[in-house]
Amino acid sequence: MARTVLITTSSFGTYDQEPVEMIKSAGLVPVLNPHGRKLAPEETKSIFQANSPVGIVAGTEKLSRELLESAADLKVISRVGTGWDNVDHTTAKKCGILVYRTPDSHVDAVTELAIGLMLSVLRNIARADRNVREGKWKPIMGQLLHHKVVGLVGYGLVGKRMASVLSNGFGATVIAYDPYIADKEWGDAGGVKLRSLEDLLKISDIVSLHVPGGDGYLIGAREFGLMKRGAVIINTARGGLIDEAALKEAIDKGMLEGAGLDVFETEPYQGPLRLSDKVVMTMHMGSYAKESRIRMEVEAVENLLTGLREKGVIK
Repeated sequence: MARTVLITTSSFGTYDQEPVEMIKSAGLVPVLNPHGRKLAPEETKSIFQANSPVGIVAGTEKLSRELLESAADLKVISRVGTGWDNVDHTTAKKCGILVYRTPDSHVDAVTELAIGLMLSVLRNIARADRNVREGKWKPIMGQLLHHKVVGLVGYGLVGKRMASVLSNGFGATVIAYDPYIADKEWGDAGGVKLRSLEDLLKISDIVSLHVPGGDGYLIGAREFGLMKRGAVIINTARGGLIDEAALKEAIDKGMLEGAGLDVFETEPYQGPLRLSDKVVMTMHMGSYAKESRIRMEVEAVENLLTGLREKGVIK
């Protein structure tokens, strides 16, 4: 019987077939995502039932307790990306399923997109592009990133890379908050001052999110009320971090200058933020730089094969 590996991430192997060939060379049968987008829960369940995989190269679809308990042959989950909050780790451990991720391959790609969103919001790039296409020719005044105070919410690999590029490349002042760094450890971290979340929100001209998702919103109406009037918020991390209704209200009332969003609570996004000229939106594509994407996919397959060897599925 064929040993199947599900590949649920949507664009796997598009720019380089090496990761697909690595799976085949190990004597495994890859089954690609048939929808070309993030799978809905019922689609994930259906594709699992149809293929009985020994491994999965996963995207951001929900891998729930019910799904994992029903996957009798599943031995390894290998995430393409750093976030793995979509996986029920308690159930995976109970079922003896090994879970891997690719923690650093995406760093440059996410950093560049986050900074690109900052520049687009500050200089009204997306809005100006739309105006030109509509026959409107009136230059729009913007702001510099140079000398801005940028608050990084999350100071892991992406946060540290952001700090380096922003301070050295743009002359920005960078401060940071990280929920995984204890209060007593706050201070000067490589030239970046660590602050409480409240202090960061009050001080920053730009707030950029780089933390995993959790229960409830990290940034809601209260937090928007703490931010400087005319500040900008950027989210390339997880959609559930921001209360989107509160964000729209803060922008509509002129409390914020704008937002740059790559991730949303529900994707594909169809909500009212689409109507605001002050919001720049992309399609959950933080890692979608060819070089980074290929590196992530190869690393994810290497992790998958390591786990399957450990489980005795392949030699």
